Amino acid sequence: MRAAHLILFVIACLSVVALAGCSKGKDDSEKIEELTKQVAALNKAVVIGADGIAHLATPTPVAIADYKQFGFGLPVPANVKVTAAGVTGKDASNDNGSVLASSGGTSLILVWNKVSPPLTAQESVVGAFNVLQSLTQAQFEAQGAGQGLTVDNQPGSYGTFVTRDERSTIVGVGIIGGWICPNDKRSYAITVTGKDLEPVQQSFVYLTNGFRCDAGKTQTKP
Repeated sequence: MRAAHLILFVIACLSVVALAGCSKGKDDSEKIEELTKQVAALNKAVVIGADGIAHLATPTPVAIADYKQFGFGLPVPANVKVTAAGVTGKDASNDNGSVLASSGGTSLILVWNKVSPPLTAQESVVGAFNVLQSLTQAQFEAQGAGQGLTVDNQPGSYGTFVTRDERSTIVGVGIIGGWICPNDKRSYAITVTGKDLEPVQQSFVYLTNGFRCDAGKTQTKP
């Protein structure tokens, strides 16, 4: 059952509950003004080009390393610790798992599952969004969605959202991307969150542009 498959995201996403916490120390009016401006620009910041690849107008290069423990390649900042965990068990495996990392106020979680039939890209995005919303006390608000993303030559979907505290104040932004790797029929969902727009959008672009379905192997177009 596909509903049961979506539940696989629950355990892996437990570690991101804290991502929606409130930021203290700023006057509410200033915080609202600042973050509202960021949210207004969110859907314009990540541009999907004619080639289906996410682009930024002025990306900032960062030193990256290649994480390739489970049959895929994921570019991460060289000084960032990546933690792997299981989805249906304690340890990650080639069949399912998650990797988490956080740096500079931005956090990411990548979840993969091998189920039959595979979750579609749209199902992976919706599943990740729903689980994040159900596991936190913050209010999650979808901002936009699309199907023009391409990851390692494979078609994908994406969605953007904001998080709110109990007073409906915007406290963070996030982007979710989903796709399927054809070499092993695994479904992927990546969620990048943070308080500030720029590092979130940059991380999402670098991660999706640099992801490889099979380490050392580029996938052919469908």
